[in-house]
Amino acid sequence: MPITSASELVDDIEGRVASGALRPGDLLPSVRATAAELGLAPNTVAAAYRQLRLRGVAVGRGRQGTTIAARTTVAPVPVTAIPDGVVDAMTGSPDPRLLPDARAALRRSVEPDRPGYGATMVLPELAAAGGRWLAADGVDATHLALTSGAMDAVERLLVLHTRPGDAVGVEDPGHAPVHELVRAMGLLPVAIPLDDDGITPAGLSAALERNIRALVVTPRAQNPTGAALTAERVAELDGLLQPHPRVMVIEDDHAGPVAGVPLVGLDRQRPHWAVVRSVSKSLGPDLRLAFVAGDADTIARVDARLAIGPGWVSHLLQSTVATLLDDPATRRVVDRATARYRSRRAHLVERLAAGGVESFGRSGLQVWIPVAAEQPVADALRDQGYALRVGAPYRLASPPAVRVTVAALTEDDLDRIAELLIATLRPTTRPLTRTL
Repeated sequence: MPITSASELVDDIEGRVASGALRPGDLLPSVRATAAELGLAPNTVAAAYRQLRLRGVAVGRGRQGTTIAARTTVAPVPVTAIPDGVVDAMTGSPDPRLLPDARAALRRSVEPDRPGYGATMVLPELAAAGGRWLAADGVDATHLALTSGAMDAVERLLVLHTRPGDAVGVEDPGHAPVHELVRAMGLLPVAIPLDDDGITPAGLSAALERNIRALVVTPRAQNPTGAALTAERVAELDGLLQPHPRVMVIEDDHAGPVAGVPLVGLDRQRPHWAVVRSVSKSLGPDLRLAFVAGDADTIARVDARLAIGPGWVSHLLQSTVATLLDDPATRRVVDRATARYRSRRAHLVERLAAGGVESFGRSGLQVWIPVAAEQPVADALRDQGYALRVGAPYRLASPPAVRVTVAALTEDDLDRIAELLIATLRPTTRPLTRTL
C-alpha cells in the first residue's frame, strides 16, 4: 500500500526495524530523497523522522543524516537461577541481616492523613530528616524531590535534560541499567574509563569533546568496581567541566552511608546538577524511595513531571523512612553494616593481592577482578559452590572481569573464593596496574 502520511511512514520504518530489515546504525535516506521516492511533501517526511527520533527509534546526526538507534528496548542484566547449595556472591543486594527492621518502623510511624489527589509531594518530617541526612555529606537539599528509587530518578533527570540523539557520558565499566536506560531513550552512551578514584580526567575530556549533554557518575560504591571519587580527582574533573555549563551532572549516590568512604562530590554550583540518594542499600531494597537534591530549576521540573504522573511517593513509605532516619537504633544498625561491608571487602581484596591477583574495591558492596575470560572463571567458581557475576553486562569497551558481591559472605566464604580465584587466575593474571 502506498504511504500517504507521516504516521504511515513511521509505522513502515518501525515495522522494518522490528523485522530486522533495518538494523542499528543503518542510515535512512535523506528527507528530500524519501519525499521524492514516495511522492510526499518534504515537511511530511521531516515530521515522520522527528517522530522516530522522539520515540527513540532513530537518532539525528546533524549533517550526517538520521540513523536507526543502537537499541530501542531494555535488556536488563539476566536473572540467573542459583542452584541449591551454591553461595550467592552475584546479586548485589545488601545483607538482610544488616538492615533495620522496616516493619517495626512502619508500626511506629505516625500514620499520615489519608491523602487524596493533589497531596503534598514530600512530607515535612521526611524533608527535614532527608535534608539533615544529605547535609551531613555536604549536599544542599534546599530543593528536594522524591522518586521511586535511584533509577527512576536518573531516568527523570535524563528526560528533562536530553533529547533522543544526545550523547551521555557513562562509566565503563558501569551500572548496567544506566547503560540500558540510555540506549532505550535513544541516547548515545559515551564510555568513560575509570580507576580506583572514579572516572578519569582523560576519559571525561574525550567525552566532552564528543559534546555530551549529560554525565551520570557514581561518586562512591561504584558498581561494579567499588571506585570512589577523591578530592584530588574531583578538582581535576571540575576544571574540565567548568567550560561546559550546559552539561547536566547526575551523581548517583545509591549506597549512601554504607559505601564506607566519605562522599566527595562534583561542583554543585553549576547551572544543572543533581545528587540522587537511594535508601535501598542502607535501609532496605523494598523501600522504593530516593531523594533527589539539585538546582532549583531541575527539582521544580522533576516535581512538575511527577505531578502529572504518579503524583507522589506513598506517604506510608515516606513516614516509615522518616522514622528510620531519625531513629538512633537504626543509625547504629547502619553503622554496623558499614563496618561489616568494609571489613568483608578489604578481606577479599587483601587475600587476592597476597596471591598475586589484582582486584578493585575501595568502597561499596562489590569487588571487581580483571580476568582473561569471564565465563570460564564464573563456571569454575560455580562448580566449587560460588556464583559470581560475569562482567559483560557492565562493560562497553573495558576489558573482561568478574564481580563478587561481598555483602552477605562469611569470612570462610571470602577465604575460599580468594583461594579459588588465585588458583584459577594465577597462570594468566595481568600485572598489577591499578587501571581498569
